[in-house]
Amino acid sequence: MRQNGLRTTGLGGWMAAVMVAAALAPGAAARAAVPPSAAIGEQAEAAAAVRKPEINGFMTIVNKARADVGVLPLVWDDTLTAHARHWARLRVDDCGLIHSNSRYGENLAKGTSADFSMPDAARLWVEEKPDYDRAANSCVKGKPCLHYTQVVWRTSTRVGAAKVRCGNGWTYVVANFDPPGNWVGRRPY
Repeated sequence: MRQNGLRTTGLGGWMAAVMVAAALAPGAAARAAVPPSAAIGEQAEAAAAVRKPEINGFMTIVNKARADVGVLPLVWDDTLTAHARHWARLRVDDCGLIHSNSRYGENLAKGTSADFSMPDAARLWVEEKPDYDRAANSCVKGKPCLHYTQVVWRTSTRVGAAKVRCGNGWTYVVANFDPPGNWVGRRPY
């Protein structure tokens, strides 16, 4: 049986602001003269270029936490990212911290700021480390730590994440891990 944990925060980051600025960058009007299919391709490329630093920031935080406990790094996975994106889009109306109950390990986070980023979410999860009692293999009483243990779960090898801006103005982040962690009675590392 896997365990789940939830956490909400109001932390803000800077990546979402960069994404908005990129969407409104000079020259956007000039693209209107380009055939729609070409413009869509250019927009997708521009969005991917903006997301890459955010993904790199996320991976740096996650893989540093893993290295700190002697666990091999995760690799980014597009299939897991697509799954995370699908679930995030389903939650866009309410931004509810409700797990998808898929076959993947899953961490959720949300922030009140439009600037809340995937690295912000990763930092929240990693900040749970002091609340994990390794000797007892459990969370310190009353404290969440299962996001952290999923991040550093030794047998997880792949991760994908996505974020959306919810209708209530919050930003919602989903990360999926494969194979999943947080198996009752097993240690993360």
